[in-house]
Formats: sequence, C-alpha cells, structure tokens
Amino acid sequence: MFAVDFGAVQVGSAALRTLPSPARVVSVAGVGFSAADSSRGVVVAYEPYEPGDTDTGRLVLRIGSRVVHIPLRGHGIDTIAPTLSVTAPRAVGVGRTLVVRFTAADNDLVEACALAIDGRRVASAPWPATSLRWHVPAALRGAVRIVVSAVDRAGNVASVARTVRVQP
Repeated sequence: MFAVDFGAVQVGSAALRTLPSPARVVSVAGVGFSAADSSRGVVVAYEPYEPGDTDTGRLVLRIGSRVVHIPLRGHGIDTIAPTLSVTAPRAVGVGRTLVVRFTAADNDLVEACALAIDGRRVASAPWPATSLRWHVPAALRGAVRIVVSAVDRAGNVASVARTVRVQP
C-alpha cells in the first residue's frame, strides 16, 4: 500500500510532496494536511501545529474511474530557539529598580522569559511580557552581568547577556 510520510517537519513551516499523476483530489482529511491539483500532479502539504504530535490523515484521489485512498503521516518538531532582543541601561543606581526591556519571538510559541543577575534568577514572566524588573540592593556596587532568556514550549532557549554598572 502506498503512503505519504512527511517525517519530521518544523512547526511553523510546511513540507510539500508532489504525486506526479493524472489524479484529481477528491478530499483530504487530517490535522495539518492539505492537497491541491496542479499541472505537475497532486501537491500534498503538511503543516504541523504542535511539536511532538504525530498526525495522520487520508488523501482521496480519483484516477480515471478509480478512487484511491492514500494514508498520510507527519510528525511536528521544534528545534529552533526563540529570537531575543534586549535593551538595558548601561548603569543603574543602588536602591533603584533596573528595568530590562526585550522582545522575544519564536516559530511556534514563546512560553516564558527570565532575568538572571550574576547567575541568580531574579525575575520571570510568562509570554507576552516585554520587560522584567529587579530592585538593586543598597550594598551592591560595580558591574553585574544580566542575562535575559526566553524559552519556547519545546524547551529551546535563547539568551542575551549585558553588563550593567551599579553606581552609588
């Protein structure tokens, strides 16, 4: 029995297969699957919606007077880390609040963002947050390393580091 197996496909993208034949599409069923007639045959597409899901479907074609049922399979994956852009002040005063602004985007979905100061997590927020805050302790002086990270629902992480000077 003939089947179309798309294998692993990135969430947020599509995989296409062309079945070169004089067939006409009767119907297509299954989450993420579509099909259309073209001058080169039947074009079948798979666009996964969820990472980790294995989707199945069925393509029904008419070839002359025959009707053919073709199983469809595909698996959604997400191996792409979010993109992250960070804006932070160069300096902040002791006893003040450091506000770090950022934008995070992903091919699927950013789940959460976090702020770490010198390796210690001090703030986090679910997406669609665009800023994180940290109250600078009065006894702190000198340069601190801040790291903003964004994680998508597949667990891919992007991080951006900056140095901020803490002043009296």
